[in-house]
Amino acid sequence: MEIFDRVKAILFNPKEEWTVIEAENEPHANVLTKYLLILALIPTLAFFAGEYLDNHSRYNEYIEDGTVKIEKSYNSRYSGNLEFSAERRTEMTKAIAEFEEKAKEQYRNANPFGTTKWNIIFAVCLFGIIVGSAYISAAIINALSDQFGSEKDFNRAFSLVAYSCTPLCVAGVLYIFHSFSWLFPYLGAYGLYLLYLGIEPQLKPETDKKASCAIISLIVVIAVLGFLARVAVPEIQKKMMTEEYVSIAKGTDKTGIPINIDAQMRKTFEKQAKYELENHKY
Repeated sequence: MEIFDRVKAILFNPKEEWTVIEAENEPHANVLTKYLLILALIPTLAFFAGEYLDNHSRYNEYIEDGTVKIEKSYNSRYSGNLEFSAERRTEMTKAIAEFEEKAKEQYRNANPFGTTKWNIIFAVCLFGIIVGSAYISAAIINALSDQFGSEKDFNRAFSLVAYSCTPLCVAGVLYIFHSFSWLFPYLGAYGLYLLYLGIEPQLKPETDKKASCAIISLIVVIAVLGFLARVAVPEIQKKMMTEEYVSIAKGTDKTGIPINIDAQMRKTFEKQAKYELENHKY
């Protein structure tokens, strides 16, 4: 089945589609490579595009603000003065050109995480969260299958979680538009309903344990996704960002004395990194 047809079916006819998925009983490797990895690219690329466009916009504002300041400086100095001649205008144009030439490096130093490199890093982390949470959740649900009277079958457990990620991945396109990205988790929550519908055909729990199976499976998925997105991955990012601050600070000060990165300075960088992460959280 084409991936578009599967996405459409699981979103709009989930009960019927879970029956089809149950009959297919695809190996988890197939579901991963032919479905989840492809869908996970939607929020990944959208997040990268949103970050890139936002940083590009901020950089243009930085250039514009700097240019305006230079123009105001010259205008206030020579306004109403015959000295503001063509020569002065040429001088102002030269000053603006010199500012623009240095602006890229200055902006990068002031906004170290507004570069394409970091746009890619943040996007790849999001990709890892989606795929990683699917595998971890499926492994936990499969490990608990005995508690629900189900047979252990990682393929079915993975299909259950992977296909339930469909709304999350599709809604990820909103990351392109920062003003709408807050809707992402709410639209993605529809996946929890899909998970609930898929419990019986995929896991086949005992009748009296169906409710507990559904509740525990939902809790597992929410907990794993929340842990990766709010704790584990941000902690890794914070350490990477702290090291970025350290690398920028290394060198010598204005007097030529080597800068010593002590524990106190590193803590300051860690706080800065934590604050900066607020601008890049998922």
